[in-house]
Amino acid sequence: MNFVRAPLLAAIGFFCANAAAEQGPSAPRVVAIVDATVVHPDRDGADAIRPHTTVVIEGSRISQVGPSSSTPVPKGAQVVDGAGKWLIPGLIDGHVHFFQSGNFYTRPDGLDLTKRVPYASEVARNKARLAATFKVWIASGVTTVVDVGGPLWNFEVRKAAQASEAAPHVAVAGPLVSMVADPKLELDDPPIIKAATAEEGVRLVARQLPYQPDYIKVWFIHEQGTDLAAQEAIVRAVGETAHTAGVPLAVHATELVTAKAALRAGADYLVHSVGDEPVDAEFLDLAKRNKALYCPTLWVISGYRYAFAGLWRPTQAEQRLADPQILAMMRDLERIPKEELPPRIVERMAEAKTPPPPTMMLRNLKSVHDAGVPVVMGTDAGNIGTLHGPSVFREMALMQEAGLTPLQVLRAATVNGARAARRESTVGTIAPGAAADLVLLTADPTVDINNAARIYRVFRKGRMFDPDELIVSIR
Repeated sequence: MNFVRAPLLAAIGFFCANAAAEQGPSAPRVVAIVDATVVHPDRDGADAIRPHTTVVIEGSRISQVGPSSSTPVPKGAQVVDGAGKWLIPGLIDGHVHFFQSGNFYTRPDGLDLTKRVPYASEVARNKARLAATFKVWIASGVTTVVDVGGPLWNFEVRKAAQASEAAPHVAVAGPLVSMVADPKLELDDPPIIKAATAEEGVRLVARQLPYQPDYIKVWFIHEQGTDLAAQEAIVRAVGETAHTAGVPLAVHATELVTAKAALRAGADYLVHSVGDEPVDAEFLDLAKRNKALYCPTLWVISGYRYAFAGLWRPTQAEQRLADPQILAMMRDLERIPKEELPPRIVERMAEAKTPPPPTMMLRNLKSVHDAGVPVVMGTDAGNIGTLHGPSVFREMALMQEAGLTPLQVLRAATVNGARAARRESTVGTIAPGAAADLVLLTADPTVDINNAARIYRVFRKGRMFDPDELIVSIR
């Protein structure tokens, strides 16, 4: 730091803090981030990076963005020194699940450890830990998330986030309308409900509409021997009912055949990759016709595979920013007696084979992106091995590995994420009038997307958070 500039900024900050106090509690909070390099993911080329920029926040909105040499700092503003730092819009995770925690007990349909931790106890833990989970998201620079399906108490999650300062904006869907039942997750408020007919699907949508969902979600599982056309008819009926009510349709469809059927049925948001074969021209044409969004969730399957092989280890970002309680639980397979584990898990742990990379999903992501279909960054956080918060950095690293540039990855995690959250008019950009949801980094994310994990401060609705202090507060 410039040693003449440092005391000057300190003096300005002292003066401004006192001046702000004199304004009284009714005055909006004013913050000026001075001399930062602002990254605009909605722009291309040199116009995307603006060094020596001042961003002024008044209350929960950005009021000014301009060159530091000509943009005055308002009297009474709190000054944040942005020199040597990069400012990006708050990150958006387009696929999360709050009813799941990321630990080994959260999906008994994948690994049944209910004799050790009853599923009802795990769900109760997740509800009780909600405020901590919100803080983990903010500490990770994620200021908006889209929960694409869970129990009806998902709508209480949205309400709780709205009432908390240290929480992201939460968009939600209710219980998944499913092609199959999932009895191991069925408590008194199941997250997944089977619809055997179009009429049953419509009734399930009607049940959710009074809660004003941000999405209706279909779990499109096509098993061998089932009637694909009949399933497509269910998705179409669900989508038409949702669209009539002004609600978009999100669909879990991981095979090319189901993804194309979902798009024919009116899907607005594909919340997973096509992972079984290369996407084709028909798929791309359908996606463009629907103006659909594509969320690849590249890491989540690997998360399960690494965890079940006993090979899951936290990244540096997860060591710093993940929920410490969940981190401690991620070594539980090593402590559980082998006789209490399913044989397939014992075999995987003994083999300790590194899982293969998600090659087909990576290739399809590049094809979809290059065809002009909007790509949304999303993690499917809450599944085993995909932790709330810092798993976004695993996901963005894989998107870069697929061939997207760091700026394109940032666009997926901000501009396109805003579309997924149905907030494109307020978030995802750094401009006057936009929400003051921002992340200040200590390294350049346009050189390497891994630098997005180098978080110095996070701003949510204009309030500044120290990520390390947030994590300490939940230990």
